[in-house]
This record gives sequence, C-alpha cells and structure tokens, in this order.
Amino acid sequence: MIEERGIPVRRNRRRPTSTTCRAAAVLTVVLLSAPILTPGTAAGQETATPDVREILARAEVTYDGLSSMKARFDQTIEITLLGRKRTGSGDWYQKGRGRFKMDFSDPEGDVIVADGSVLWLYYPSTHPGQVIRSTIDANATGAGMVDLQGRIFEQAAEAYDAVLDGRREVEGNDTWLVTLTPRAESPYRKVRVWIDTGSLLVRRFEITEENETLRTVILRDLQPNAPIADDVFSFIPPDGTDVFAG
Repeated sequence: MIEERGIPVRRNRRRPTSTTCRAAAVLTVVLLSAPILTPGTAAGQETATPDVREILARAEVTYDGLSSMKARFDQTIEITLLGRKRTGSGDWYQKGRGRFKMDFSDPEGDVIVADGSVLWLYYPSTHPGQVIRSTIDANATGAGMVDLQGRIFEQAAEAYDAVLDGRREVEGNDTWLVTLTPRAESPYRKVRVWIDTGSLLVRRFEITEENETLRTVILRDLQPNAPIADDVFSFIPPDGTDVFAG
C-alpha cells in the first residue's frame, strides 16, 4: 500500500484506483539540550534517574527551539497482518514545523515533501505515475499537527501514559527509552522513543498503529540547525504523473 513509506494522516478522500492511499504525516526529531541534572548535581557527575515527565518536558523545549535539522535515516515497516516487511533509507531534512523532506536513496526516487502548505507523496518504487497531494497547516497544534513528534510531545502530558523503560544503547549512544500509551482513542496503540541521555536528541522511535503495523526509524549523523535552502522542500510532479488529492 502506498502508505507504507510514512506515517499516515487520517483524511477522507476518493481515489480513482482500487488502491487506498493515505497521506503520510511527517516526523520531526528533538535535538540539542543541556543534560538533565538533579538538584545539587554538577555536570560530569553521576546523575539520578530523572522522572519520565521531566525528560519529555525538556525534550519538548529542545524541539521547540529547533530551527532546522539534517540527518540520515533508516526506516523499517513491518505489516503484521500481511506478513510483509519494507525497508528504506535516505536523507532527512527539517526546517521549522511545516517544511520536511524524506529523500529516499533506497528505494531511489521515493520522496515525502512538506513545503509548508502542501504535503507531497511520490513513491515510484510501488506506485509509478501517481502523486498524492494534501493540504497542510504548518501552524496547526494538537491533533492537527503535521509532524508526528511535535504532536506527541505536545499531547504527551494529557493524552498519553508515559513509562521510563530504562536506558538503552542506540548506534553507540546512551538513551532513555520512553514508552507512551494513549489514554483514549488514537491511531497509535503505542509509541516508543529513545532520547539521548546527554543531548536529548531522539535517536530512534517506534510506532505501533491500530492495525499492528510497526514503524521503526533510526536517525544518525544529525546536524541540528544546519543551513538548508528553502528550495530543498520544493516539489514539482514529474511529467506524465497523475496527481490525486490526499
């Protein structure tokens, strides 16, 4: 299904084919913050385990301070009901909350682009000749937010139960593993986030959807506040493609 490349946004639409394509919400990451220190603890000394809500609050502050970010990503999508697994990798670009790009090198040519007002999905590896176009609001808050992590951090206090599941290593980085479970109806059954214990960068996240699809993203080579030209987020549907509303 065309939604296998990104996190789906629930939108009502009609498609002229038998394949249902759901628009994808994009993902953002948390970068660069001071280490969490307990009262009376100096930098460089052993720290006590912080409260999970403290971790999430500091991560949200850090996220809100981001101007841009570049990274490499590896994504795995396991579709339990179909017994299928898809992998992908490429370059990740983020500039504010409304501009985002997942530029796949594998499968080459696949791309997700949010330019601040429109979200474009183009997956020639699985749906050649089709482009999905969805209108977005870069200033939306809460459930209307396009970027997934911004939405999660904003709603975590009221909409999720949070548990700190200890420390884990991700790509050689020490992280806190936080598990979020929604308290009410949600498109996600569970969200797990690996937050760097020192810098509060999000190194990995997993999302279990209603249909048990498991999406895992690992981020590496993070470049916070890197200069990114606005035209990186421009997208023009290739000649000969059909554009459908998302």
